[in-house]
Amino acid sequence: MQRWLATGMMALAPLCITRGAIANGRFPQAQIIETVPGSAGETVFLRTTFGILVSRDAGKSWRWICERALGYEGTWDPPIAVMRDGRLWVGLEGGLVSTLDGCVVERAPELEGETIADLTTDPHGEMLWAITGSPEKRNAIWRREPTGAWRRMGFAPENVHLMTIEVAPSRTSRLYVTGQPYGEVRGQVFHSDDGGKTLHAHANALSESGPLFIAAVDPSEPSRVLLRHLHAAGSALLVTSDAGKTLSPVLEMKSAMFGFAKSTDGRTYWAGSGLPEHGIYRSTDRGKHFERVSEHGVLCLHEAPGNRLFVCENGFKLGAPAVGLSTDEGSTVRAIASFGDVEGPVACAAEGAAASLCADAWPETRALVLPREAGAPKPVVEAGVSNDAGTQAPPPRKSACGCSTIGERRETGGRWWLVGLVPLAQWMRRSRRSGSAGPHPGQRCTR
Repeated sequence: MQRWLATGMMALAPLCITRGAIANGRFPQAQIIETVPGSAGETVFLRTTFGILVSRDAGKSWRWICERALGYEGTWDPPIAVMRDGRLWVGLEGGLVSTLDGCVVERAPELEGETIADLTTDPHGEMLWAITGSPEKRNAIWRREPTGAWRRMGFAPENVHLMTIEVAPSRTSRLYVTGQPYGEVRGQVFHSDDGGKTLHAHANALSESGPLFIAAVDPSEPSRVLLRHLHAAGSALLVTSDAGKTLSPVLEMKSAMFGFAKSTDGRTYWAGSGLPEHGIYRSTDRGKHFERVSEHGVLCLHEAPGNRLFVCENGFKLGAPAVGLSTDEGSTVRAIASFGDVEGPVACAAEGAAASLCADAWPETRALVLPREAGAPKPVVEAGVSNDAGTQAPPPRKSACGCSTIGERRETGGRWWLVGLVPLAQWMRRSRRSGSAGPHPGQRCTR
């Protein structure tokens, strides 16, 4: 449900990111929030830049599942999905893994060696789909069968990179995927009426180039879809009522629309910018009209039962809030957790070499995601050892690069990198890398 891309001049964008330092090259951030479909929303998964956090009490307390236990590290941002039984699925550069408890990690043998671009479930969390592919391998659509085995349903057109996938809630044979040809930054919408065996392409007549990401499929109208469009001038939310043949904007902003969420009944939608001055927008008429409801910058949005809207906070310094919560449909957001609130790795019964992965990494990880007192020495990082988190982040400041043509006006200072194209460049870097080594079946982590 989320991927990024870039091309051409975008290769310059990463050079302009405010210098900061973490061991994997990034400032620690919250990225995606998911809850268990059909549940009361007590179990919450949060993907971060240094692994996955899990809460079993609706965000009151958090535990850590380290990247290495799940089979990835570095700057790979894995697509994730949660099924009705509470199993978390994590897409890798070289396979797919799942876990029920964060301790035992199982691999999907049918997808071994495949780069997982995106994952999605039906609204009930009973069926699971994946899209795979890399420049060296034709992209494909996969579905998990009731037996638990994975079946390849069909292929994408040659030289097309698939990016996001969603299923129509009212017609599970109807799938939507977005993608674009390798080497281009012009998104395309595809739909399938046979579960992904065949894809029907639709031309892109938009005036701005840029990728398309599926935001939501209407729960009752299978041909009505909302999509996010990121481009050089900012971003837009588009709607189609004819399965992707025509696209019309319903919301536009001059920054990156990082957050999007919808209510279960599809009546209410939210869209959020990374910049507080653009903030959170809400629609109460199934996405036809949007109004700005708060000045709160977000990196993700997720609706959960009980009139709760979870927020990935956009913090600019270590120790800042990481997770927020709104109980008034986005009008106000209160911080509920920072990375300093994480109690440690998930608690596992088994011990042993594999179980020590997260426990061994936790002390250093905790030190690296927390602020340090002035004059305190940097944590020692052993040469040649890859870490799951990072070192000290810089204070917010103006960018030293002349990149005003990529984002908003210079008045936004050091936050220019939040707009438009930088996330797309990050995707391109990831898509060119070879697959990561994965864990062995049954790998565990413990505290």
